[in-house]
Amino acid sequence: MKQLFLLFALGLSIISNAQDFDDNWESVSEKLPGYIITNSGEKIEGYLKRFLKIKSQRKVKFFKTLDTKPVVYGPKDLKGYGIAEDVYESHPYEGLKSKTKVFLLKSVEGKIELFEYYIRVEDNQGRELTLKKEGNKEIILDFDGTKIETEVLALKDRKEYLKFSTPKFLFSFKNVMSKYISDYPALAKKVKSKAKGYRILAVLKIVNEYNAHFR
Repeated sequence: MKQLFLLFALGLSIISNAQDFDDNWESVSEKLPGYIITNSGEKIEGYLKRFLKIKSQRKVKFFKTLDTKPVVYGPKDLKGYGIAEDVYESHPYEGLKSKTKVFLLKSVEGKIELFEYYIRVEDNQGRELTLKKEGNKEIILDFDGTKIETEVLALKDRKEYLKFSTPKFLFSFKNVMSKYISDYPALAKKVKSKAKGYRILAVLKIVNEYNAHFR
């Protein structure tokens, strides 16, 4: 007889499962100190419940105190929110022209800020992993063939967006990125000339070097 245990793994490019676990996670998660930023710019402190990566982009559940009923906000309702060490901001990202707002997790501070967007994709690699056998019983992890991938959005001077996942960025990196950081000519020249260590796989290094220059 085979006993089947589902493993729901979280994180970047890790096997993950669907909506039902996200809802269950919310029901058992603790209320953590945090805040919301209203569209008028007011910061209101309170408590929030942590959702998983994708659901955190859609809504936030805010408690003014530990005992009050929650208020649920979407990306159109707030400029952003913070929970524990994580900061989310509302930015236009989805849709054909990327005009639909979602909450994006901030990963880099500076003159150029970076934000992460998570998406679930099919990898067609469903698999099983046997953990333990006891007589005629087996304990098996069953992966469902999906994973979470990360896309990155850059925001320069709080007004100039650059989406790292676009074909233009991927195939014309040296031109697009050197133009984006043209106010730091020495760095832009390294990117434009495809200097060693300044190509597309080093984009985070480039952003950090750019930000350090303007501190």
